[in-house]
Amino acid sequence: MRSVFSFFLAFLLTLTAASAQTDKAETTALKQANDLLAQRKYSSAFALLQKFDRQNTRPAVVMRKQEIALSYYITTRDYESFSLKDLTLLESLEQMRAQRSYDSAYRFPIETALLNLKRRNPTNYKLDKALGDYYYSAQQCDCAEKAKGEDRLFALMVRHYEVAHLRGYGDYLSYYALGYAHERLGNFAQAVGPFKRSIQLKKDFPDAHYHLAYSLLELKQLENARDEVRLALNLYQDEQFKSDAAYMLADIEEQIKRAPKSALKPAAAKKPTDRKAATRPEPKAAAPTEISTAEPAPVADLATTRLKLLAALKGRNQPEVVRLTNQFFQLAPKEESTYGELLDLYLKNDQATTLTTFFTEQAATPTQEPLVQGYLRLYLGHLYLEQKNAPQAHNQFVLARGFMVQALPANNRVFAVIDQLLQSTPQE
Repeated sequence: MRSVFSFFLAFLLTLTAASAQTDKAETTALKQANDLLAQRKYSSAFALLQKFDRQNTRPAVVMRKQEIALSYYITTRDYESFSLKDLTLLESLEQMRAQRSYDSAYRFPIETALLNLKRRNPTNYKLDKALGDYYYSAQQCDCAEKAKGEDRLFALMVRHYEVAHLRGYGDYLSYYALGYAHERLGNFAQAVGPFKRSIQLKKDFPDAHYHLAYSLLELKQLENARDEVRLALNLYQDEQFKSDAAYMLADIEEQIKRAPKSALKPAAAKKPTDRKAATRPEPKAAAPTEISTAEPAPVADLATTRLKLLAALKGRNQPEVVRLTNQFFQLAPKEESTYGELLDLYLKNDQATTLTTFFTEQAATPTQEPLVQGYLRLYLGHLYLEQKNAPQAHNQFVLARGFMVQALPANNRVFAVIDQLLQSTPQE
């Protein structure tokens, strides 16, 4: 008996040592990449990390590759492949982009990588921050994710940024981007808080003052809006942006003169300029791919129901858990993020078995559309993996693929994800 225990202890020590060695190798790789970035060797830095984690399995490395790719690319194709260049002292990134001059091109489908990692690491909320940054950058550059449409991108930004911020992962740009997404969706009251938080973190960031002014203007808070746009006007250096701020200031002051004590709707207010070049996220330090083209559910409804469900799960109030889970599910059954968020909530509260029952009951409903059935089977597979039942997980992934074939084009990236899961799980 003692020899068995000694063998088991030695095995655990070996695993611990191997994990520590791997973590050390990752730290070394990230440091070497940072050193190369300091020398403006962008292609070399990305190549180093690509070689270290070619399969995109390490969150810290993938998020660093994302930052390099989005910040320093020369050309990109749909944010799935990127060309990069090591710059000399006399070369600038702007010149190389104009000339389309690069050293190497790399395949790096950011959304797929981040969503796969989030599925495997549901409590790594830094990945939600990275996803928010990705969707914001895609909206700003207008060079990727065009099939989703802007409203869908804004809804995804709200969803992932709110999760990340709730766990303490945010910066002035992510709070600004969250406010901007709310503003563009017409949720002006929800935009105010993130804009104010962005300003708290960086008082001299003019875009946050400008867009906060616009949201306050829409909310008929004219005097507060005037104060904010004045700050933006003083902070802007770009003449076009200064002109936009001056226009808004003049409009607000005119409205105050006309109705100083009333709350007029500012119908004549000029819509904020879409500052795509000015507000692109700075470099810091993507579950299967989102593919639905259905209209997203109202973000406010999703957020409210999610908070109520979280409270019910924490309180072990099973009748409310069942009711709110069904309500949350019915808000957006064709959105993959619905299943991912339910998985996240239930796993964090150690109730995976209850969610397995719910998904199984939904899958047994004959009227469910193939896309919904595909997602149900896919996430049932994830749940069975969490419960260490790999053969049953494999069966669900097979069913998921069969339903997805009926709902999606053959070249959709979700099939590559499912095939990878099938290869990694044994059959019965």
